[in-house]
Amino acid sequence: MAYIRVVYRKENYGFEYVPGPWLDSLIKGDEITHFYRPAEKRWINIKFDPVRGSGGLYQGPERRRTINRPGEKVKKAGKDERNRSSSWLEELWRDIGKL
Repeated sequence: MAYIRVVYRKENYGFEYVPGPWLDSLIKGDEITHFYRPAEKRWINIKFDPVRGSGGLYQGPERRRTINRPGEKVKKAGKDERNRSSSWLEELWRDIGKL
C-alpha cells in the first residue's frame, strides 16, 4: 500500500504519512491543506491545484480531456513555476529531516 505525505489543517497534527485510500476522505473532510504528489515531485495545494477530479480553483483549459491537434504545441509549466508555490514546504521537510 502506498503512503502519502499530508499537511494537516490543524497545527497540532502537523505532517504525517497516510495510506493512499485515506486521501479522498481527508480532502472531503477539509482536514488537510497539502499533500505530496510523487509523480509531479511537488506539493499539491488543495485549494488551488487539481485534486482527484475536483479541480480546485483551476481556471485554465481542461488538460485531461483536450485532444491536441497535429502540430499543436502543449505548454508545460516551467521548473520555476512549479517550485514557486511548494518551495517553502519542501524546505520545511528538509528541516524536519535534520531533527
